[in-house]
Amino acid sequence: MRRFPLIAFLILSLAPVPVAASTCTSQVGPWIAPPARVPSGIPGFHAAWYGQSGYMSLCPGDQATAVVAYYNSGAQGWVLGKMGEAAYLGTWWNEPGQDQASVLGGDGQLGGPNTAWPRFNRLAVPTTTWVGPGQVGWFRFTLQAPTTPGTYRLGIRPLIEGATWMEDYGVFWELTVLNPDGSLPARTAPDPRGLAYAEGLGLLAGDIRDVHAGVGHVSAYLQTTTGRDRSSPATARMSVGDGTDQYCCITQGSTISIVTSNPAWRTPPAAAADTWPADTERTELAAHEYVHLWQHELGGDACMLGVRWIAEGMAESFAYGSLVADGAIPAANLDVFTRRQLRSATYVPLSSLETAFGPARANPFSVAYLAIDRLLAAGGRDRLRTYCERVGRGQEWHAAFLATFGETTDAFYSRFESYRLEYVQ
Repeated sequence: MRRFPLIAFLILSLAPVPVAASTCTSQVGPWIAPPARVPSGIPGFHAAWYGQSGYMSLCPGDQATAVVAYYNSGAQGWVLGKMGEAAYLGTWWNEPGQDQASVLGGDGQLGGPNTAWPRFNRLAVPTTTWVGPGQVGWFRFTLQAPTTPGTYRLGIRPLIEGATWMEDYGVFWELTVLNPDGSLPARTAPDPRGLAYAEGLGLLAGDIRDVHAGVGHVSAYLQTTTGRDRSSPATARMSVGDGTDQYCCITQGSTISIVTSNPAWRTPPAAAADTWPADTERTELAAHEYVHLWQHELGGDACMLGVRWIAEGMAESFAYGSLVADGAIPAANLDVFTRRQLRSATYVPLSSLETAFGPARANPFSVAYLAIDRLLAAGGRDRLRTYCERVGRGQEWHAAFLATFGETTDAFYSRFESYRLEYVQ
């Protein structure tokens, strides 16, 4: 009989046993019970929330049925199919917004999936033809998970079509799209305090989602890494635009403006096969603008519009950093993108980007991003908050830089240019 050497036996005996790959399983949480008491007999059309099915954790692309109950707390009945008396569920704040399209369902219009809703912004009608005063109306509708893992939200509110919106109880669904292996992705935070949305007509569902996702990612990241998010009143305006807008994305004071037809939003150049998809870059653009709101609240124009490479580099750093932290962008891919940008750029010294931010062929956003990356190499992101607060209090920016980062601007410029030369090799 042939004998195997001992070493061969050990190798064979220690060989890994194949393990079946994890499979994704969709789940729906428990029913959310109604309140103990609801109002009734109010003159006119009125509705009180009366329970709903649980939040969903779905595999990419899966569908599930959602149910919500509303008690007719008014004195008038709801009549199916009769304009001015027919009850519907409509899309509402904050995501996707009043009468806006959602990535979670619709009739196939404005980029939403076709899940047999009556319209892109109307989720359902009651399951019965008549809901009288004191009766409960049941609304059923289908939601579909997008293909990208993450946290999605759908705000709803009942209305009488052609007559009035009924009470807003802040009802929403939170839908988690699982990773393909069934594991939970990092949770995207909801919209932060103080931020209101002003949304124009005709917006695509995906664009609305990208803005909310970008804001959610970076607002939580700012709180975690610097100890403070912004909270004072601010507005995010979204519009399709008419083709004449110079910028896709700009922040002025406490207002973000995003024009979704602008080429920089529609086909962002940072998106590529070896970096990240266009939706992810649009998320970054929204996150970038939100950081400008944060800068303005902490340090006014001195932080948001002062030294251009610091202001823009800081916004890029927080925005991309939040997406890396939440797993939306691999850190290695961000490095691939940054190196490519700098290798193809027309060289300009960092010091020339203090008051002017160009030319575009110099890829100044990537230069500024790398500069902030070097500033942060020896300490935490909370120092960026400290810098903003210092210049916001009126400290001259060179002095604020030295006090915050422990070196003069001239010393940093010299150190950075040596590093950049090495980085692009």
